[in-house]
Formats: sequence, C-alpha cells, structure tokens
Amino acid sequence: MTYTQLTVLSLILVLITDQYWLKTKVLLTRRFGWFLLAVVILQTIVDNYLNGRWLANNPIVGPYNPEFFSGIKIWHTPLENYGFGIALVSLNVIIFEFLERRSVRRQSSR
Repeated sequence: MTYTQLTVLSLILVLITDQYWLKTKVLLTRRFGWFLLAVVILQTIVDNYLNGRWLANNPIVGPYNPEFFSGIKIWHTPLENYGFGIALVSLNVIIFEFLERRSVRRQSSR
C-alpha cells in the first residue's frame, strides 16, 4: 500500500470515527476549522523546513521514494504529509472531545 493510499484511508477512518463511531461531530464545527487552519500553517512551516533544509548536501528528512507518493508537492513537502498530519491531529481532537463529554456526563449523573 502506498503512502497516498494510507493517507486517504486514514482520513476516511477519522471521518467515520467522528461522525458515526464516537459521534462527536467535531469536524463540522467552525472552531475546528480555525484550529485546522492553524495546524496546516504550522505544518507547512515545519515540514518545509525539515524537507528543504540542506546540511552537508543531505536533507534532514531523507529523500522520498517517488513511487510511493502522488508526486504533488507544496514547496518541498509531499501532499500526503498534509493529509496524514490532518488525520493525526483530528483523531486526537476527536478522542479528547469524546473523553471530555463522557467525563462531564459521568459527573452530572452523580
């Protein structure tokens, strides 16, 4: 399985987790949209630094094998890195929101 396929699969699984399994519906909120924008901006800065920085003619992050990627890059960063980063951060927010809501329900039922 390529990195592109894994990225798309992870984004789909995060969406299913949010909407149908844990039912937090976090991904649909405006607050999450602003949070995601901040994440993408910060990821752009960090990923492009790590992927484009040359020390002794070697990038900090090794060269990507083109057969595993779509070939689409934003500056030095493959598009798949953004999808994977969004899935990773989103899943953490979804789980945190689910646990917080569960905690509030338990405290209010006491």
